Amino acid sequence: MASEQEQRVLVAQLQQLEAEARAYEQQMDVINFTMQEIQRAIEATEALSKTDIGKDSLIPIGANSYVYGSIPQATRIIIGLGSSVSAEVEVADAVKHLQERRTKLTEVQGQFAARLNEISAQMYALQTQLQAAG
Repeated sequence: MASEQEQRVLVAQLQQLEAEARAYEQQMDVINFTMQEIQRAIEATEALSKTDIGKDSLIPIGANSYVYGSIPQATRIIIGLGSSVSAEVEVADAVKHLQERRTKLTEVQGQFAARLNEISAQMYALQTQLQAAG
């Protein structure tokens, strides 16, 4: 039987792992939201590039909301590059940039999922030790 001190150490380790898991889960939620936003931006960019120039269109403004407007040109758009920097680029380049960002986020998401699996295994091992000690 483990001493009370050893049990406290195991409980503290378990709490630390639980906090770390919550942090990873929150980061994964942010990544999922960002990936959805990127997908919407890709779809909007592709749709707007096929719009008739000067014809009234519904323009997405976010949160499933639209505004009527006409597109004066549809060959170049302004995209965010990060750190509050934006650039005007061709539609194809914008879509490529957005797809690359989505790919990088998918990779990070996979790394976070792998780390969460490791944490879950460690938590299970600690819980098993606590049950055996209790």
